[in-house]
Amino acid sequence: MLEQARDAIDRNDVAGAIGYSVSNREIKAEIDAFGKAVAERFGERTLLMNAARHASGSIFDKAAQGLGPLERGKLVKAWPLMRTVQQLASHERTAKTLRQTESLHLSQAPHGSEGFG
Repeated sequence: MLEQARDAIDRNDVAGAIGYSVSNREIKAEIDAFGKAVAERFGERTLLMNAARHASGSIFDKAAQGLGPLERGKLVKAWPLMRTVQQLASHERTAKTLRQTESLHLSQAPHGSEGFG
């Protein structure tokens, strides 16, 4: 499922990516748990940076610090999926913030002709 979401993100199809991730409650719960573990280990937004696009460079080296060759290889393999999880979480945070802003805006809008006159 994460691979399908990653492919959708690569195509700039954020709606499709989110659709894959929330299509099933059990899958959504697993993705959220995985995302939480990734955030706890590497930081909530670390893999969102352009420099984290690939499993190489300073961000990867910092994440792989202290790992042996086998664990480092596993990290390389998991990197794209961990990045996808953080991208999905970021899109969810943005959508939630937009909904809250819209709700606040609507609740503060003047009703009818009150205050005018």
